Amino acid sequence: MKMLDVKTKSITEAKKEFPKIIKDTSKTGEPTFIFNHNKPEAVIFSNALYEKLVKDYNELENKLFYSQLNNRVTAGTEELIPATEVIESNQEHNPFAAFSDKDLFD
Repeated sequence: MKMLDVKTKSITEAKKEFPKIIKDTSKTGEPTFIFNHNKPEAVIFSNALYEKLVKDYNELENKLFYSQLNNRVTAGTEELIPATEVIESNQEHNPFAAFSDKDLFD
């Protein structure tokens, strides 16, 4: 079964050919899609590809976080207080003390 020019195997085939699938995936870097009753159930891909996907995902999460942070700072109407001033200030006068963690870190 070929679909969109990717490697596919049924669960039955995957059970019989598992060592070969692992070897081919490591050698070619191409994933193999495992189907159960003609529906995609799983994907086998190399450790190198997995590590790249995790790294790329983490980088995108960081970019999103800093983009959202930048948008909040840009859209804010309040005066910005330097972090050193907040840290060194007496906590009784901390302007952020009344905010919940959700308000500060959504």
